[in-house]
Amino acid sequence: MLPGRTCTHTLLFAQLITPDGKNHGLHGFLVPIRDPHTLEVYPGLIVGDMGEKIGVNGIDNGFIMFNKYRIPRVNLLNRTADVTEEGVYESSFSEPSRILGAALENLSAGRIGIMQESCHSISSLVAIAIRYAATRKQFGERQNETALIEYELHQWRLFGYVAAAVVFRFYLQNFANVYLQIVEKSNSGDGVDNLTEAVSEIHAMVSCSKPLLTWTVLEAAQQCREACGGHGYLKVANIGDIRSNHEPTVTYEGDNNVLSQQTGNWLLKQYEAVLNGHDVDSPLGTVTFLKDIKTILNSTFTCKTTDEMKNPKFILSTYKWLLCWLIKYTHEKNEAELAKGLTKMQARSRSQVYRWRTLTKVYAEYLALVFCLESIEKTEAQLLPVLKKLFCLYGLWSLDKHLVEMYQGGFSKGEELARLLRAAILEMCADLKTEVVSVVDALAPTDFVLNSVLGKSDGNLYQHLQKAFFSHPGAFERAPWWRDVVKSKL
Repeated sequence: MLPGRTCTHTLLFAQLITPDGKNHGLHGFLVPIRDPHTLEVYPGLIVGDMGEKIGVNGIDNGFIMFNKYRIPRVNLLNRTADVTEEGVYESSFSEPSRILGAALENLSAGRIGIMQESCHSISSLVAIAIRYAATRKQFGERQNETALIEYELHQWRLFGYVAAAVVFRFYLQNFANVYLQIVEKSNSGDGVDNLTEAVSEIHAMVSCSKPLLTWTVLEAAQQCREACGGHGYLKVANIGDIRSNHEPTVTYEGDNNVLSQQTGNWLLKQYEAVLNGHDVDSPLGTVTFLKDIKTILNSTFTCKTTDEMKNPKFILSTYKWLLCWLIKYTHEKNEAELAKGLTKMQARSRSQVYRWRTLTKVYAEYLALVFCLESIEKTEAQLLPVLKKLFCLYGLWSLDKHLVEMYQGGFSKGEELARLLRAAILEMCADLKTEVVSVVDALAPTDFVLNSVLGKSDGNLYQHLQKAFFSHPGAFERAPWWRDVVKSKL
């Protein structure tokens, strides 16, 4: 996409075909489309605006059509590959797939930016919903109404997203530092050990984490809107605008369902290395545990109490088992399809549902937990208790969505896993009830930025709602004399 009215250049990925007729696949090109002084479109191009969207209308996305449009040879982005003046193709990579991967790696920074944006969005959403829940009273015993936050169902609906907001923020802070250090060393010429492998691992991490974060925020927006009842549907609640502006993130910079396939490719490659007696290429150490895959897959669920499950060690070890089983499960399906004579693309397409896609989501959740735990263990001692509660809640809340795979893979055979896991989640929700408002206060932006009548930090929900209703232009159309009475009371 490009701004349809003012853009002067675009980064375009297109097939590179050399004079000998050979197609070298997708490469990046810097393409000028308008005169930077007059903004006139260059001959051979048709550029236009695509009209209004559901949200994010500050960006005027547009379309572009080419008709025998020529650009200089030097406009090829040539960090990974180039074409000489004689038309000879040159690259430091021998495999076409690695050339494409290196070119697409330029998009990682943008995807990390989307992940950061998602962290801000979910922080705002849970701040609005939790502050509303703490002040909005409804139903209860006889004449005493109860705040929504006191209801177990309300806690279960929202607290997992609060935990996700905290885990994602710590994860991204830690991961972004690792990413930037590698980029800085690479650009400065200092050299990075196993740079190619590190870039591949980062690409795999980003390709599943961007889907996890953006999808989770979209789910959070719906739950937070519903948890605020009819008030959540008001424009002044700001939940609708946050959702509308966030929604395109699941599509741009890589459609989530397609993008996560890149992660699956990398994970299966590491598994195949282990099967062939080689080490995994994991400079960041995210899948080094695969070398112990046989031992891990032999482990089973042994907890007898919920306290044993509310523990980072249990959560991470369970995720390692889940990842090992899903990698094996997905690889077996893929190999079976290849054995039928299907192409790699066809086999992968038939291995997506319930396997490849689930594998990449579990890997993303595991990454968030590992990097988050590493970060929170370095924070001030007084913050550790609540941060570890939030860490464990997110871990258990996420594992609850993978019970089918855990039973299917033989991790547990009785009812204990499901019963204890869900009991632990509800216990943690109850345990966090008195702290959750302080948590969202720490996450939330200022009231001016939050811009929600339901989520103001002073807790005066009803006064702000009353003011919003009575200040609306159409509030007193049938009884204009009442306006002065109301104004005297506000």
